[in-house]
Amino acid sequence: MSNISIFIFRILLVIGGFILLYIIGKPMVETIQYRFGGEHIEGRVIGFRGKGTSTTVFDENTGKSGKKHRARRPVYRYPAASGSLDSLDGYAKSTIIFPWLNFELNEKVTVVFDKVDPSKSHIFSLGIFFTDTLLILLSLYMVKLGVTRRDS
Repeated sequence: MSNISIFIFRILLVIGGFILLYIIGKPMVETIQYRFGGEHIEGRVIGFRGKGTSTTVFDENTGKSGKKHRARRPVYRYPAASGSLDSLDGYAKSTIIFPWLNFELNEKVTVVFDKVDPSKSHIFSLGIFFTDTLLILLSLYMVKLGVTRRDS
């Protein structure tokens, strides 16, 4: 490969790593921020969204794509305030990689949200936190590969 091709590939790795870092890291940081500086309340999983930008809500927590089963993002309902009869719906921005950490229909979950705008919410869960942490480490590794040089 020519030096120009290698340089372009490295630039794309760094840019891709930073884009993934932002996409994955922003919801993770908001979740931690809302847990300690916002409100947290108990909610319930009411369904699961398909992959991509799908807004269809399913009852099963996995979908079949070819021969593989893929986890779906949980949709949850939670009260707008403690003791309130009004409820809001939200959905997780991340899927869970490991099936044993996946959610079940009607499962109780901890929902964290902004005090000022309760519609900005996230599920506070070990599975989502673990998955996001792994993906952030992968993004940082992409940036490292793009920045460091291999001595040969």
